[in-house]
Amino acid sequence: MIYTQIAEELKELLGMKGSPVAVKLAKDVADIPAGYEKMPEKSRHCQFVQDARLKGTKGYATEAEHLCKGGAAVLGIEPMPENIATGQFYQKLGNFKTPEGALETMTAIPKVSDSYYATVYSPLESAEFEPDSVVFIVNPKQALRLSQAYLHEKGGRIAADYAAIQSVCADAVCAVKERGVLNMTLGCNGSRKNSGIADDEVIIGVPAKNLQAMVEALKIFQEKWG
Repeated sequence: MIYTQIAEELKELLGMKGSPVAVKLAKDVADIPAGYEKMPEKSRHCQFVQDARLKGTKGYATEAEHLCKGGAAVLGIEPMPENIATGQFYQKLGNFKTPEGALETMTAIPKVSDSYYATVYSPLESAEFEPDSVVFIVNPKQALRLSQAYLHEKGGRIAADYAAIQSVCADAVCAVKERGVLNMTLGCNGSRKNSGIADDEVIIGVPAKNLQAMVEALKIFQEKWG
């Protein structure tokens, strides 16, 4: 499916800075979309998302291009380093008081259930692949509208699941891919420091299957609420 019109309508209706970002996990080289090149520089998943959002960067990253080993691991790109899997890494950083608390958190972190060759990134409007998650980096009011649009068709509630670590990777991509539902996260120290997510921005991952209905809902909101 081509998402050009949906993406342009989302950007206009929400007044977004930059683009929603399509993220795909590729099983092997053959699963990389035609014309997509390997990222020219090593970086972190959250930075690849930001570059697609703000600079229009498209491409893919294998284990060799991923600098954040924790992020790459939950995305299935490489094995989880032991000090991250046990939570020792985050306890040393000061996130957790006890080893038990750190381990409990790491055990609960969303992870994909399979291994993958690469992560693939594109602004949604020019994505030539079916995304596993569409990542929005937005302000709280835009997040409110996205949440309302997501619930418009069938109702219910949104259960934001996050632990303030591994946010753009685990929360905004893995949780969405594995569960098939929207998830919101507040970012983490790494994503805010390394990829420049602003203090007044939050992150939402959305299943691509929900986007068309969300656009229709946003049009109704605009008509009724301005």
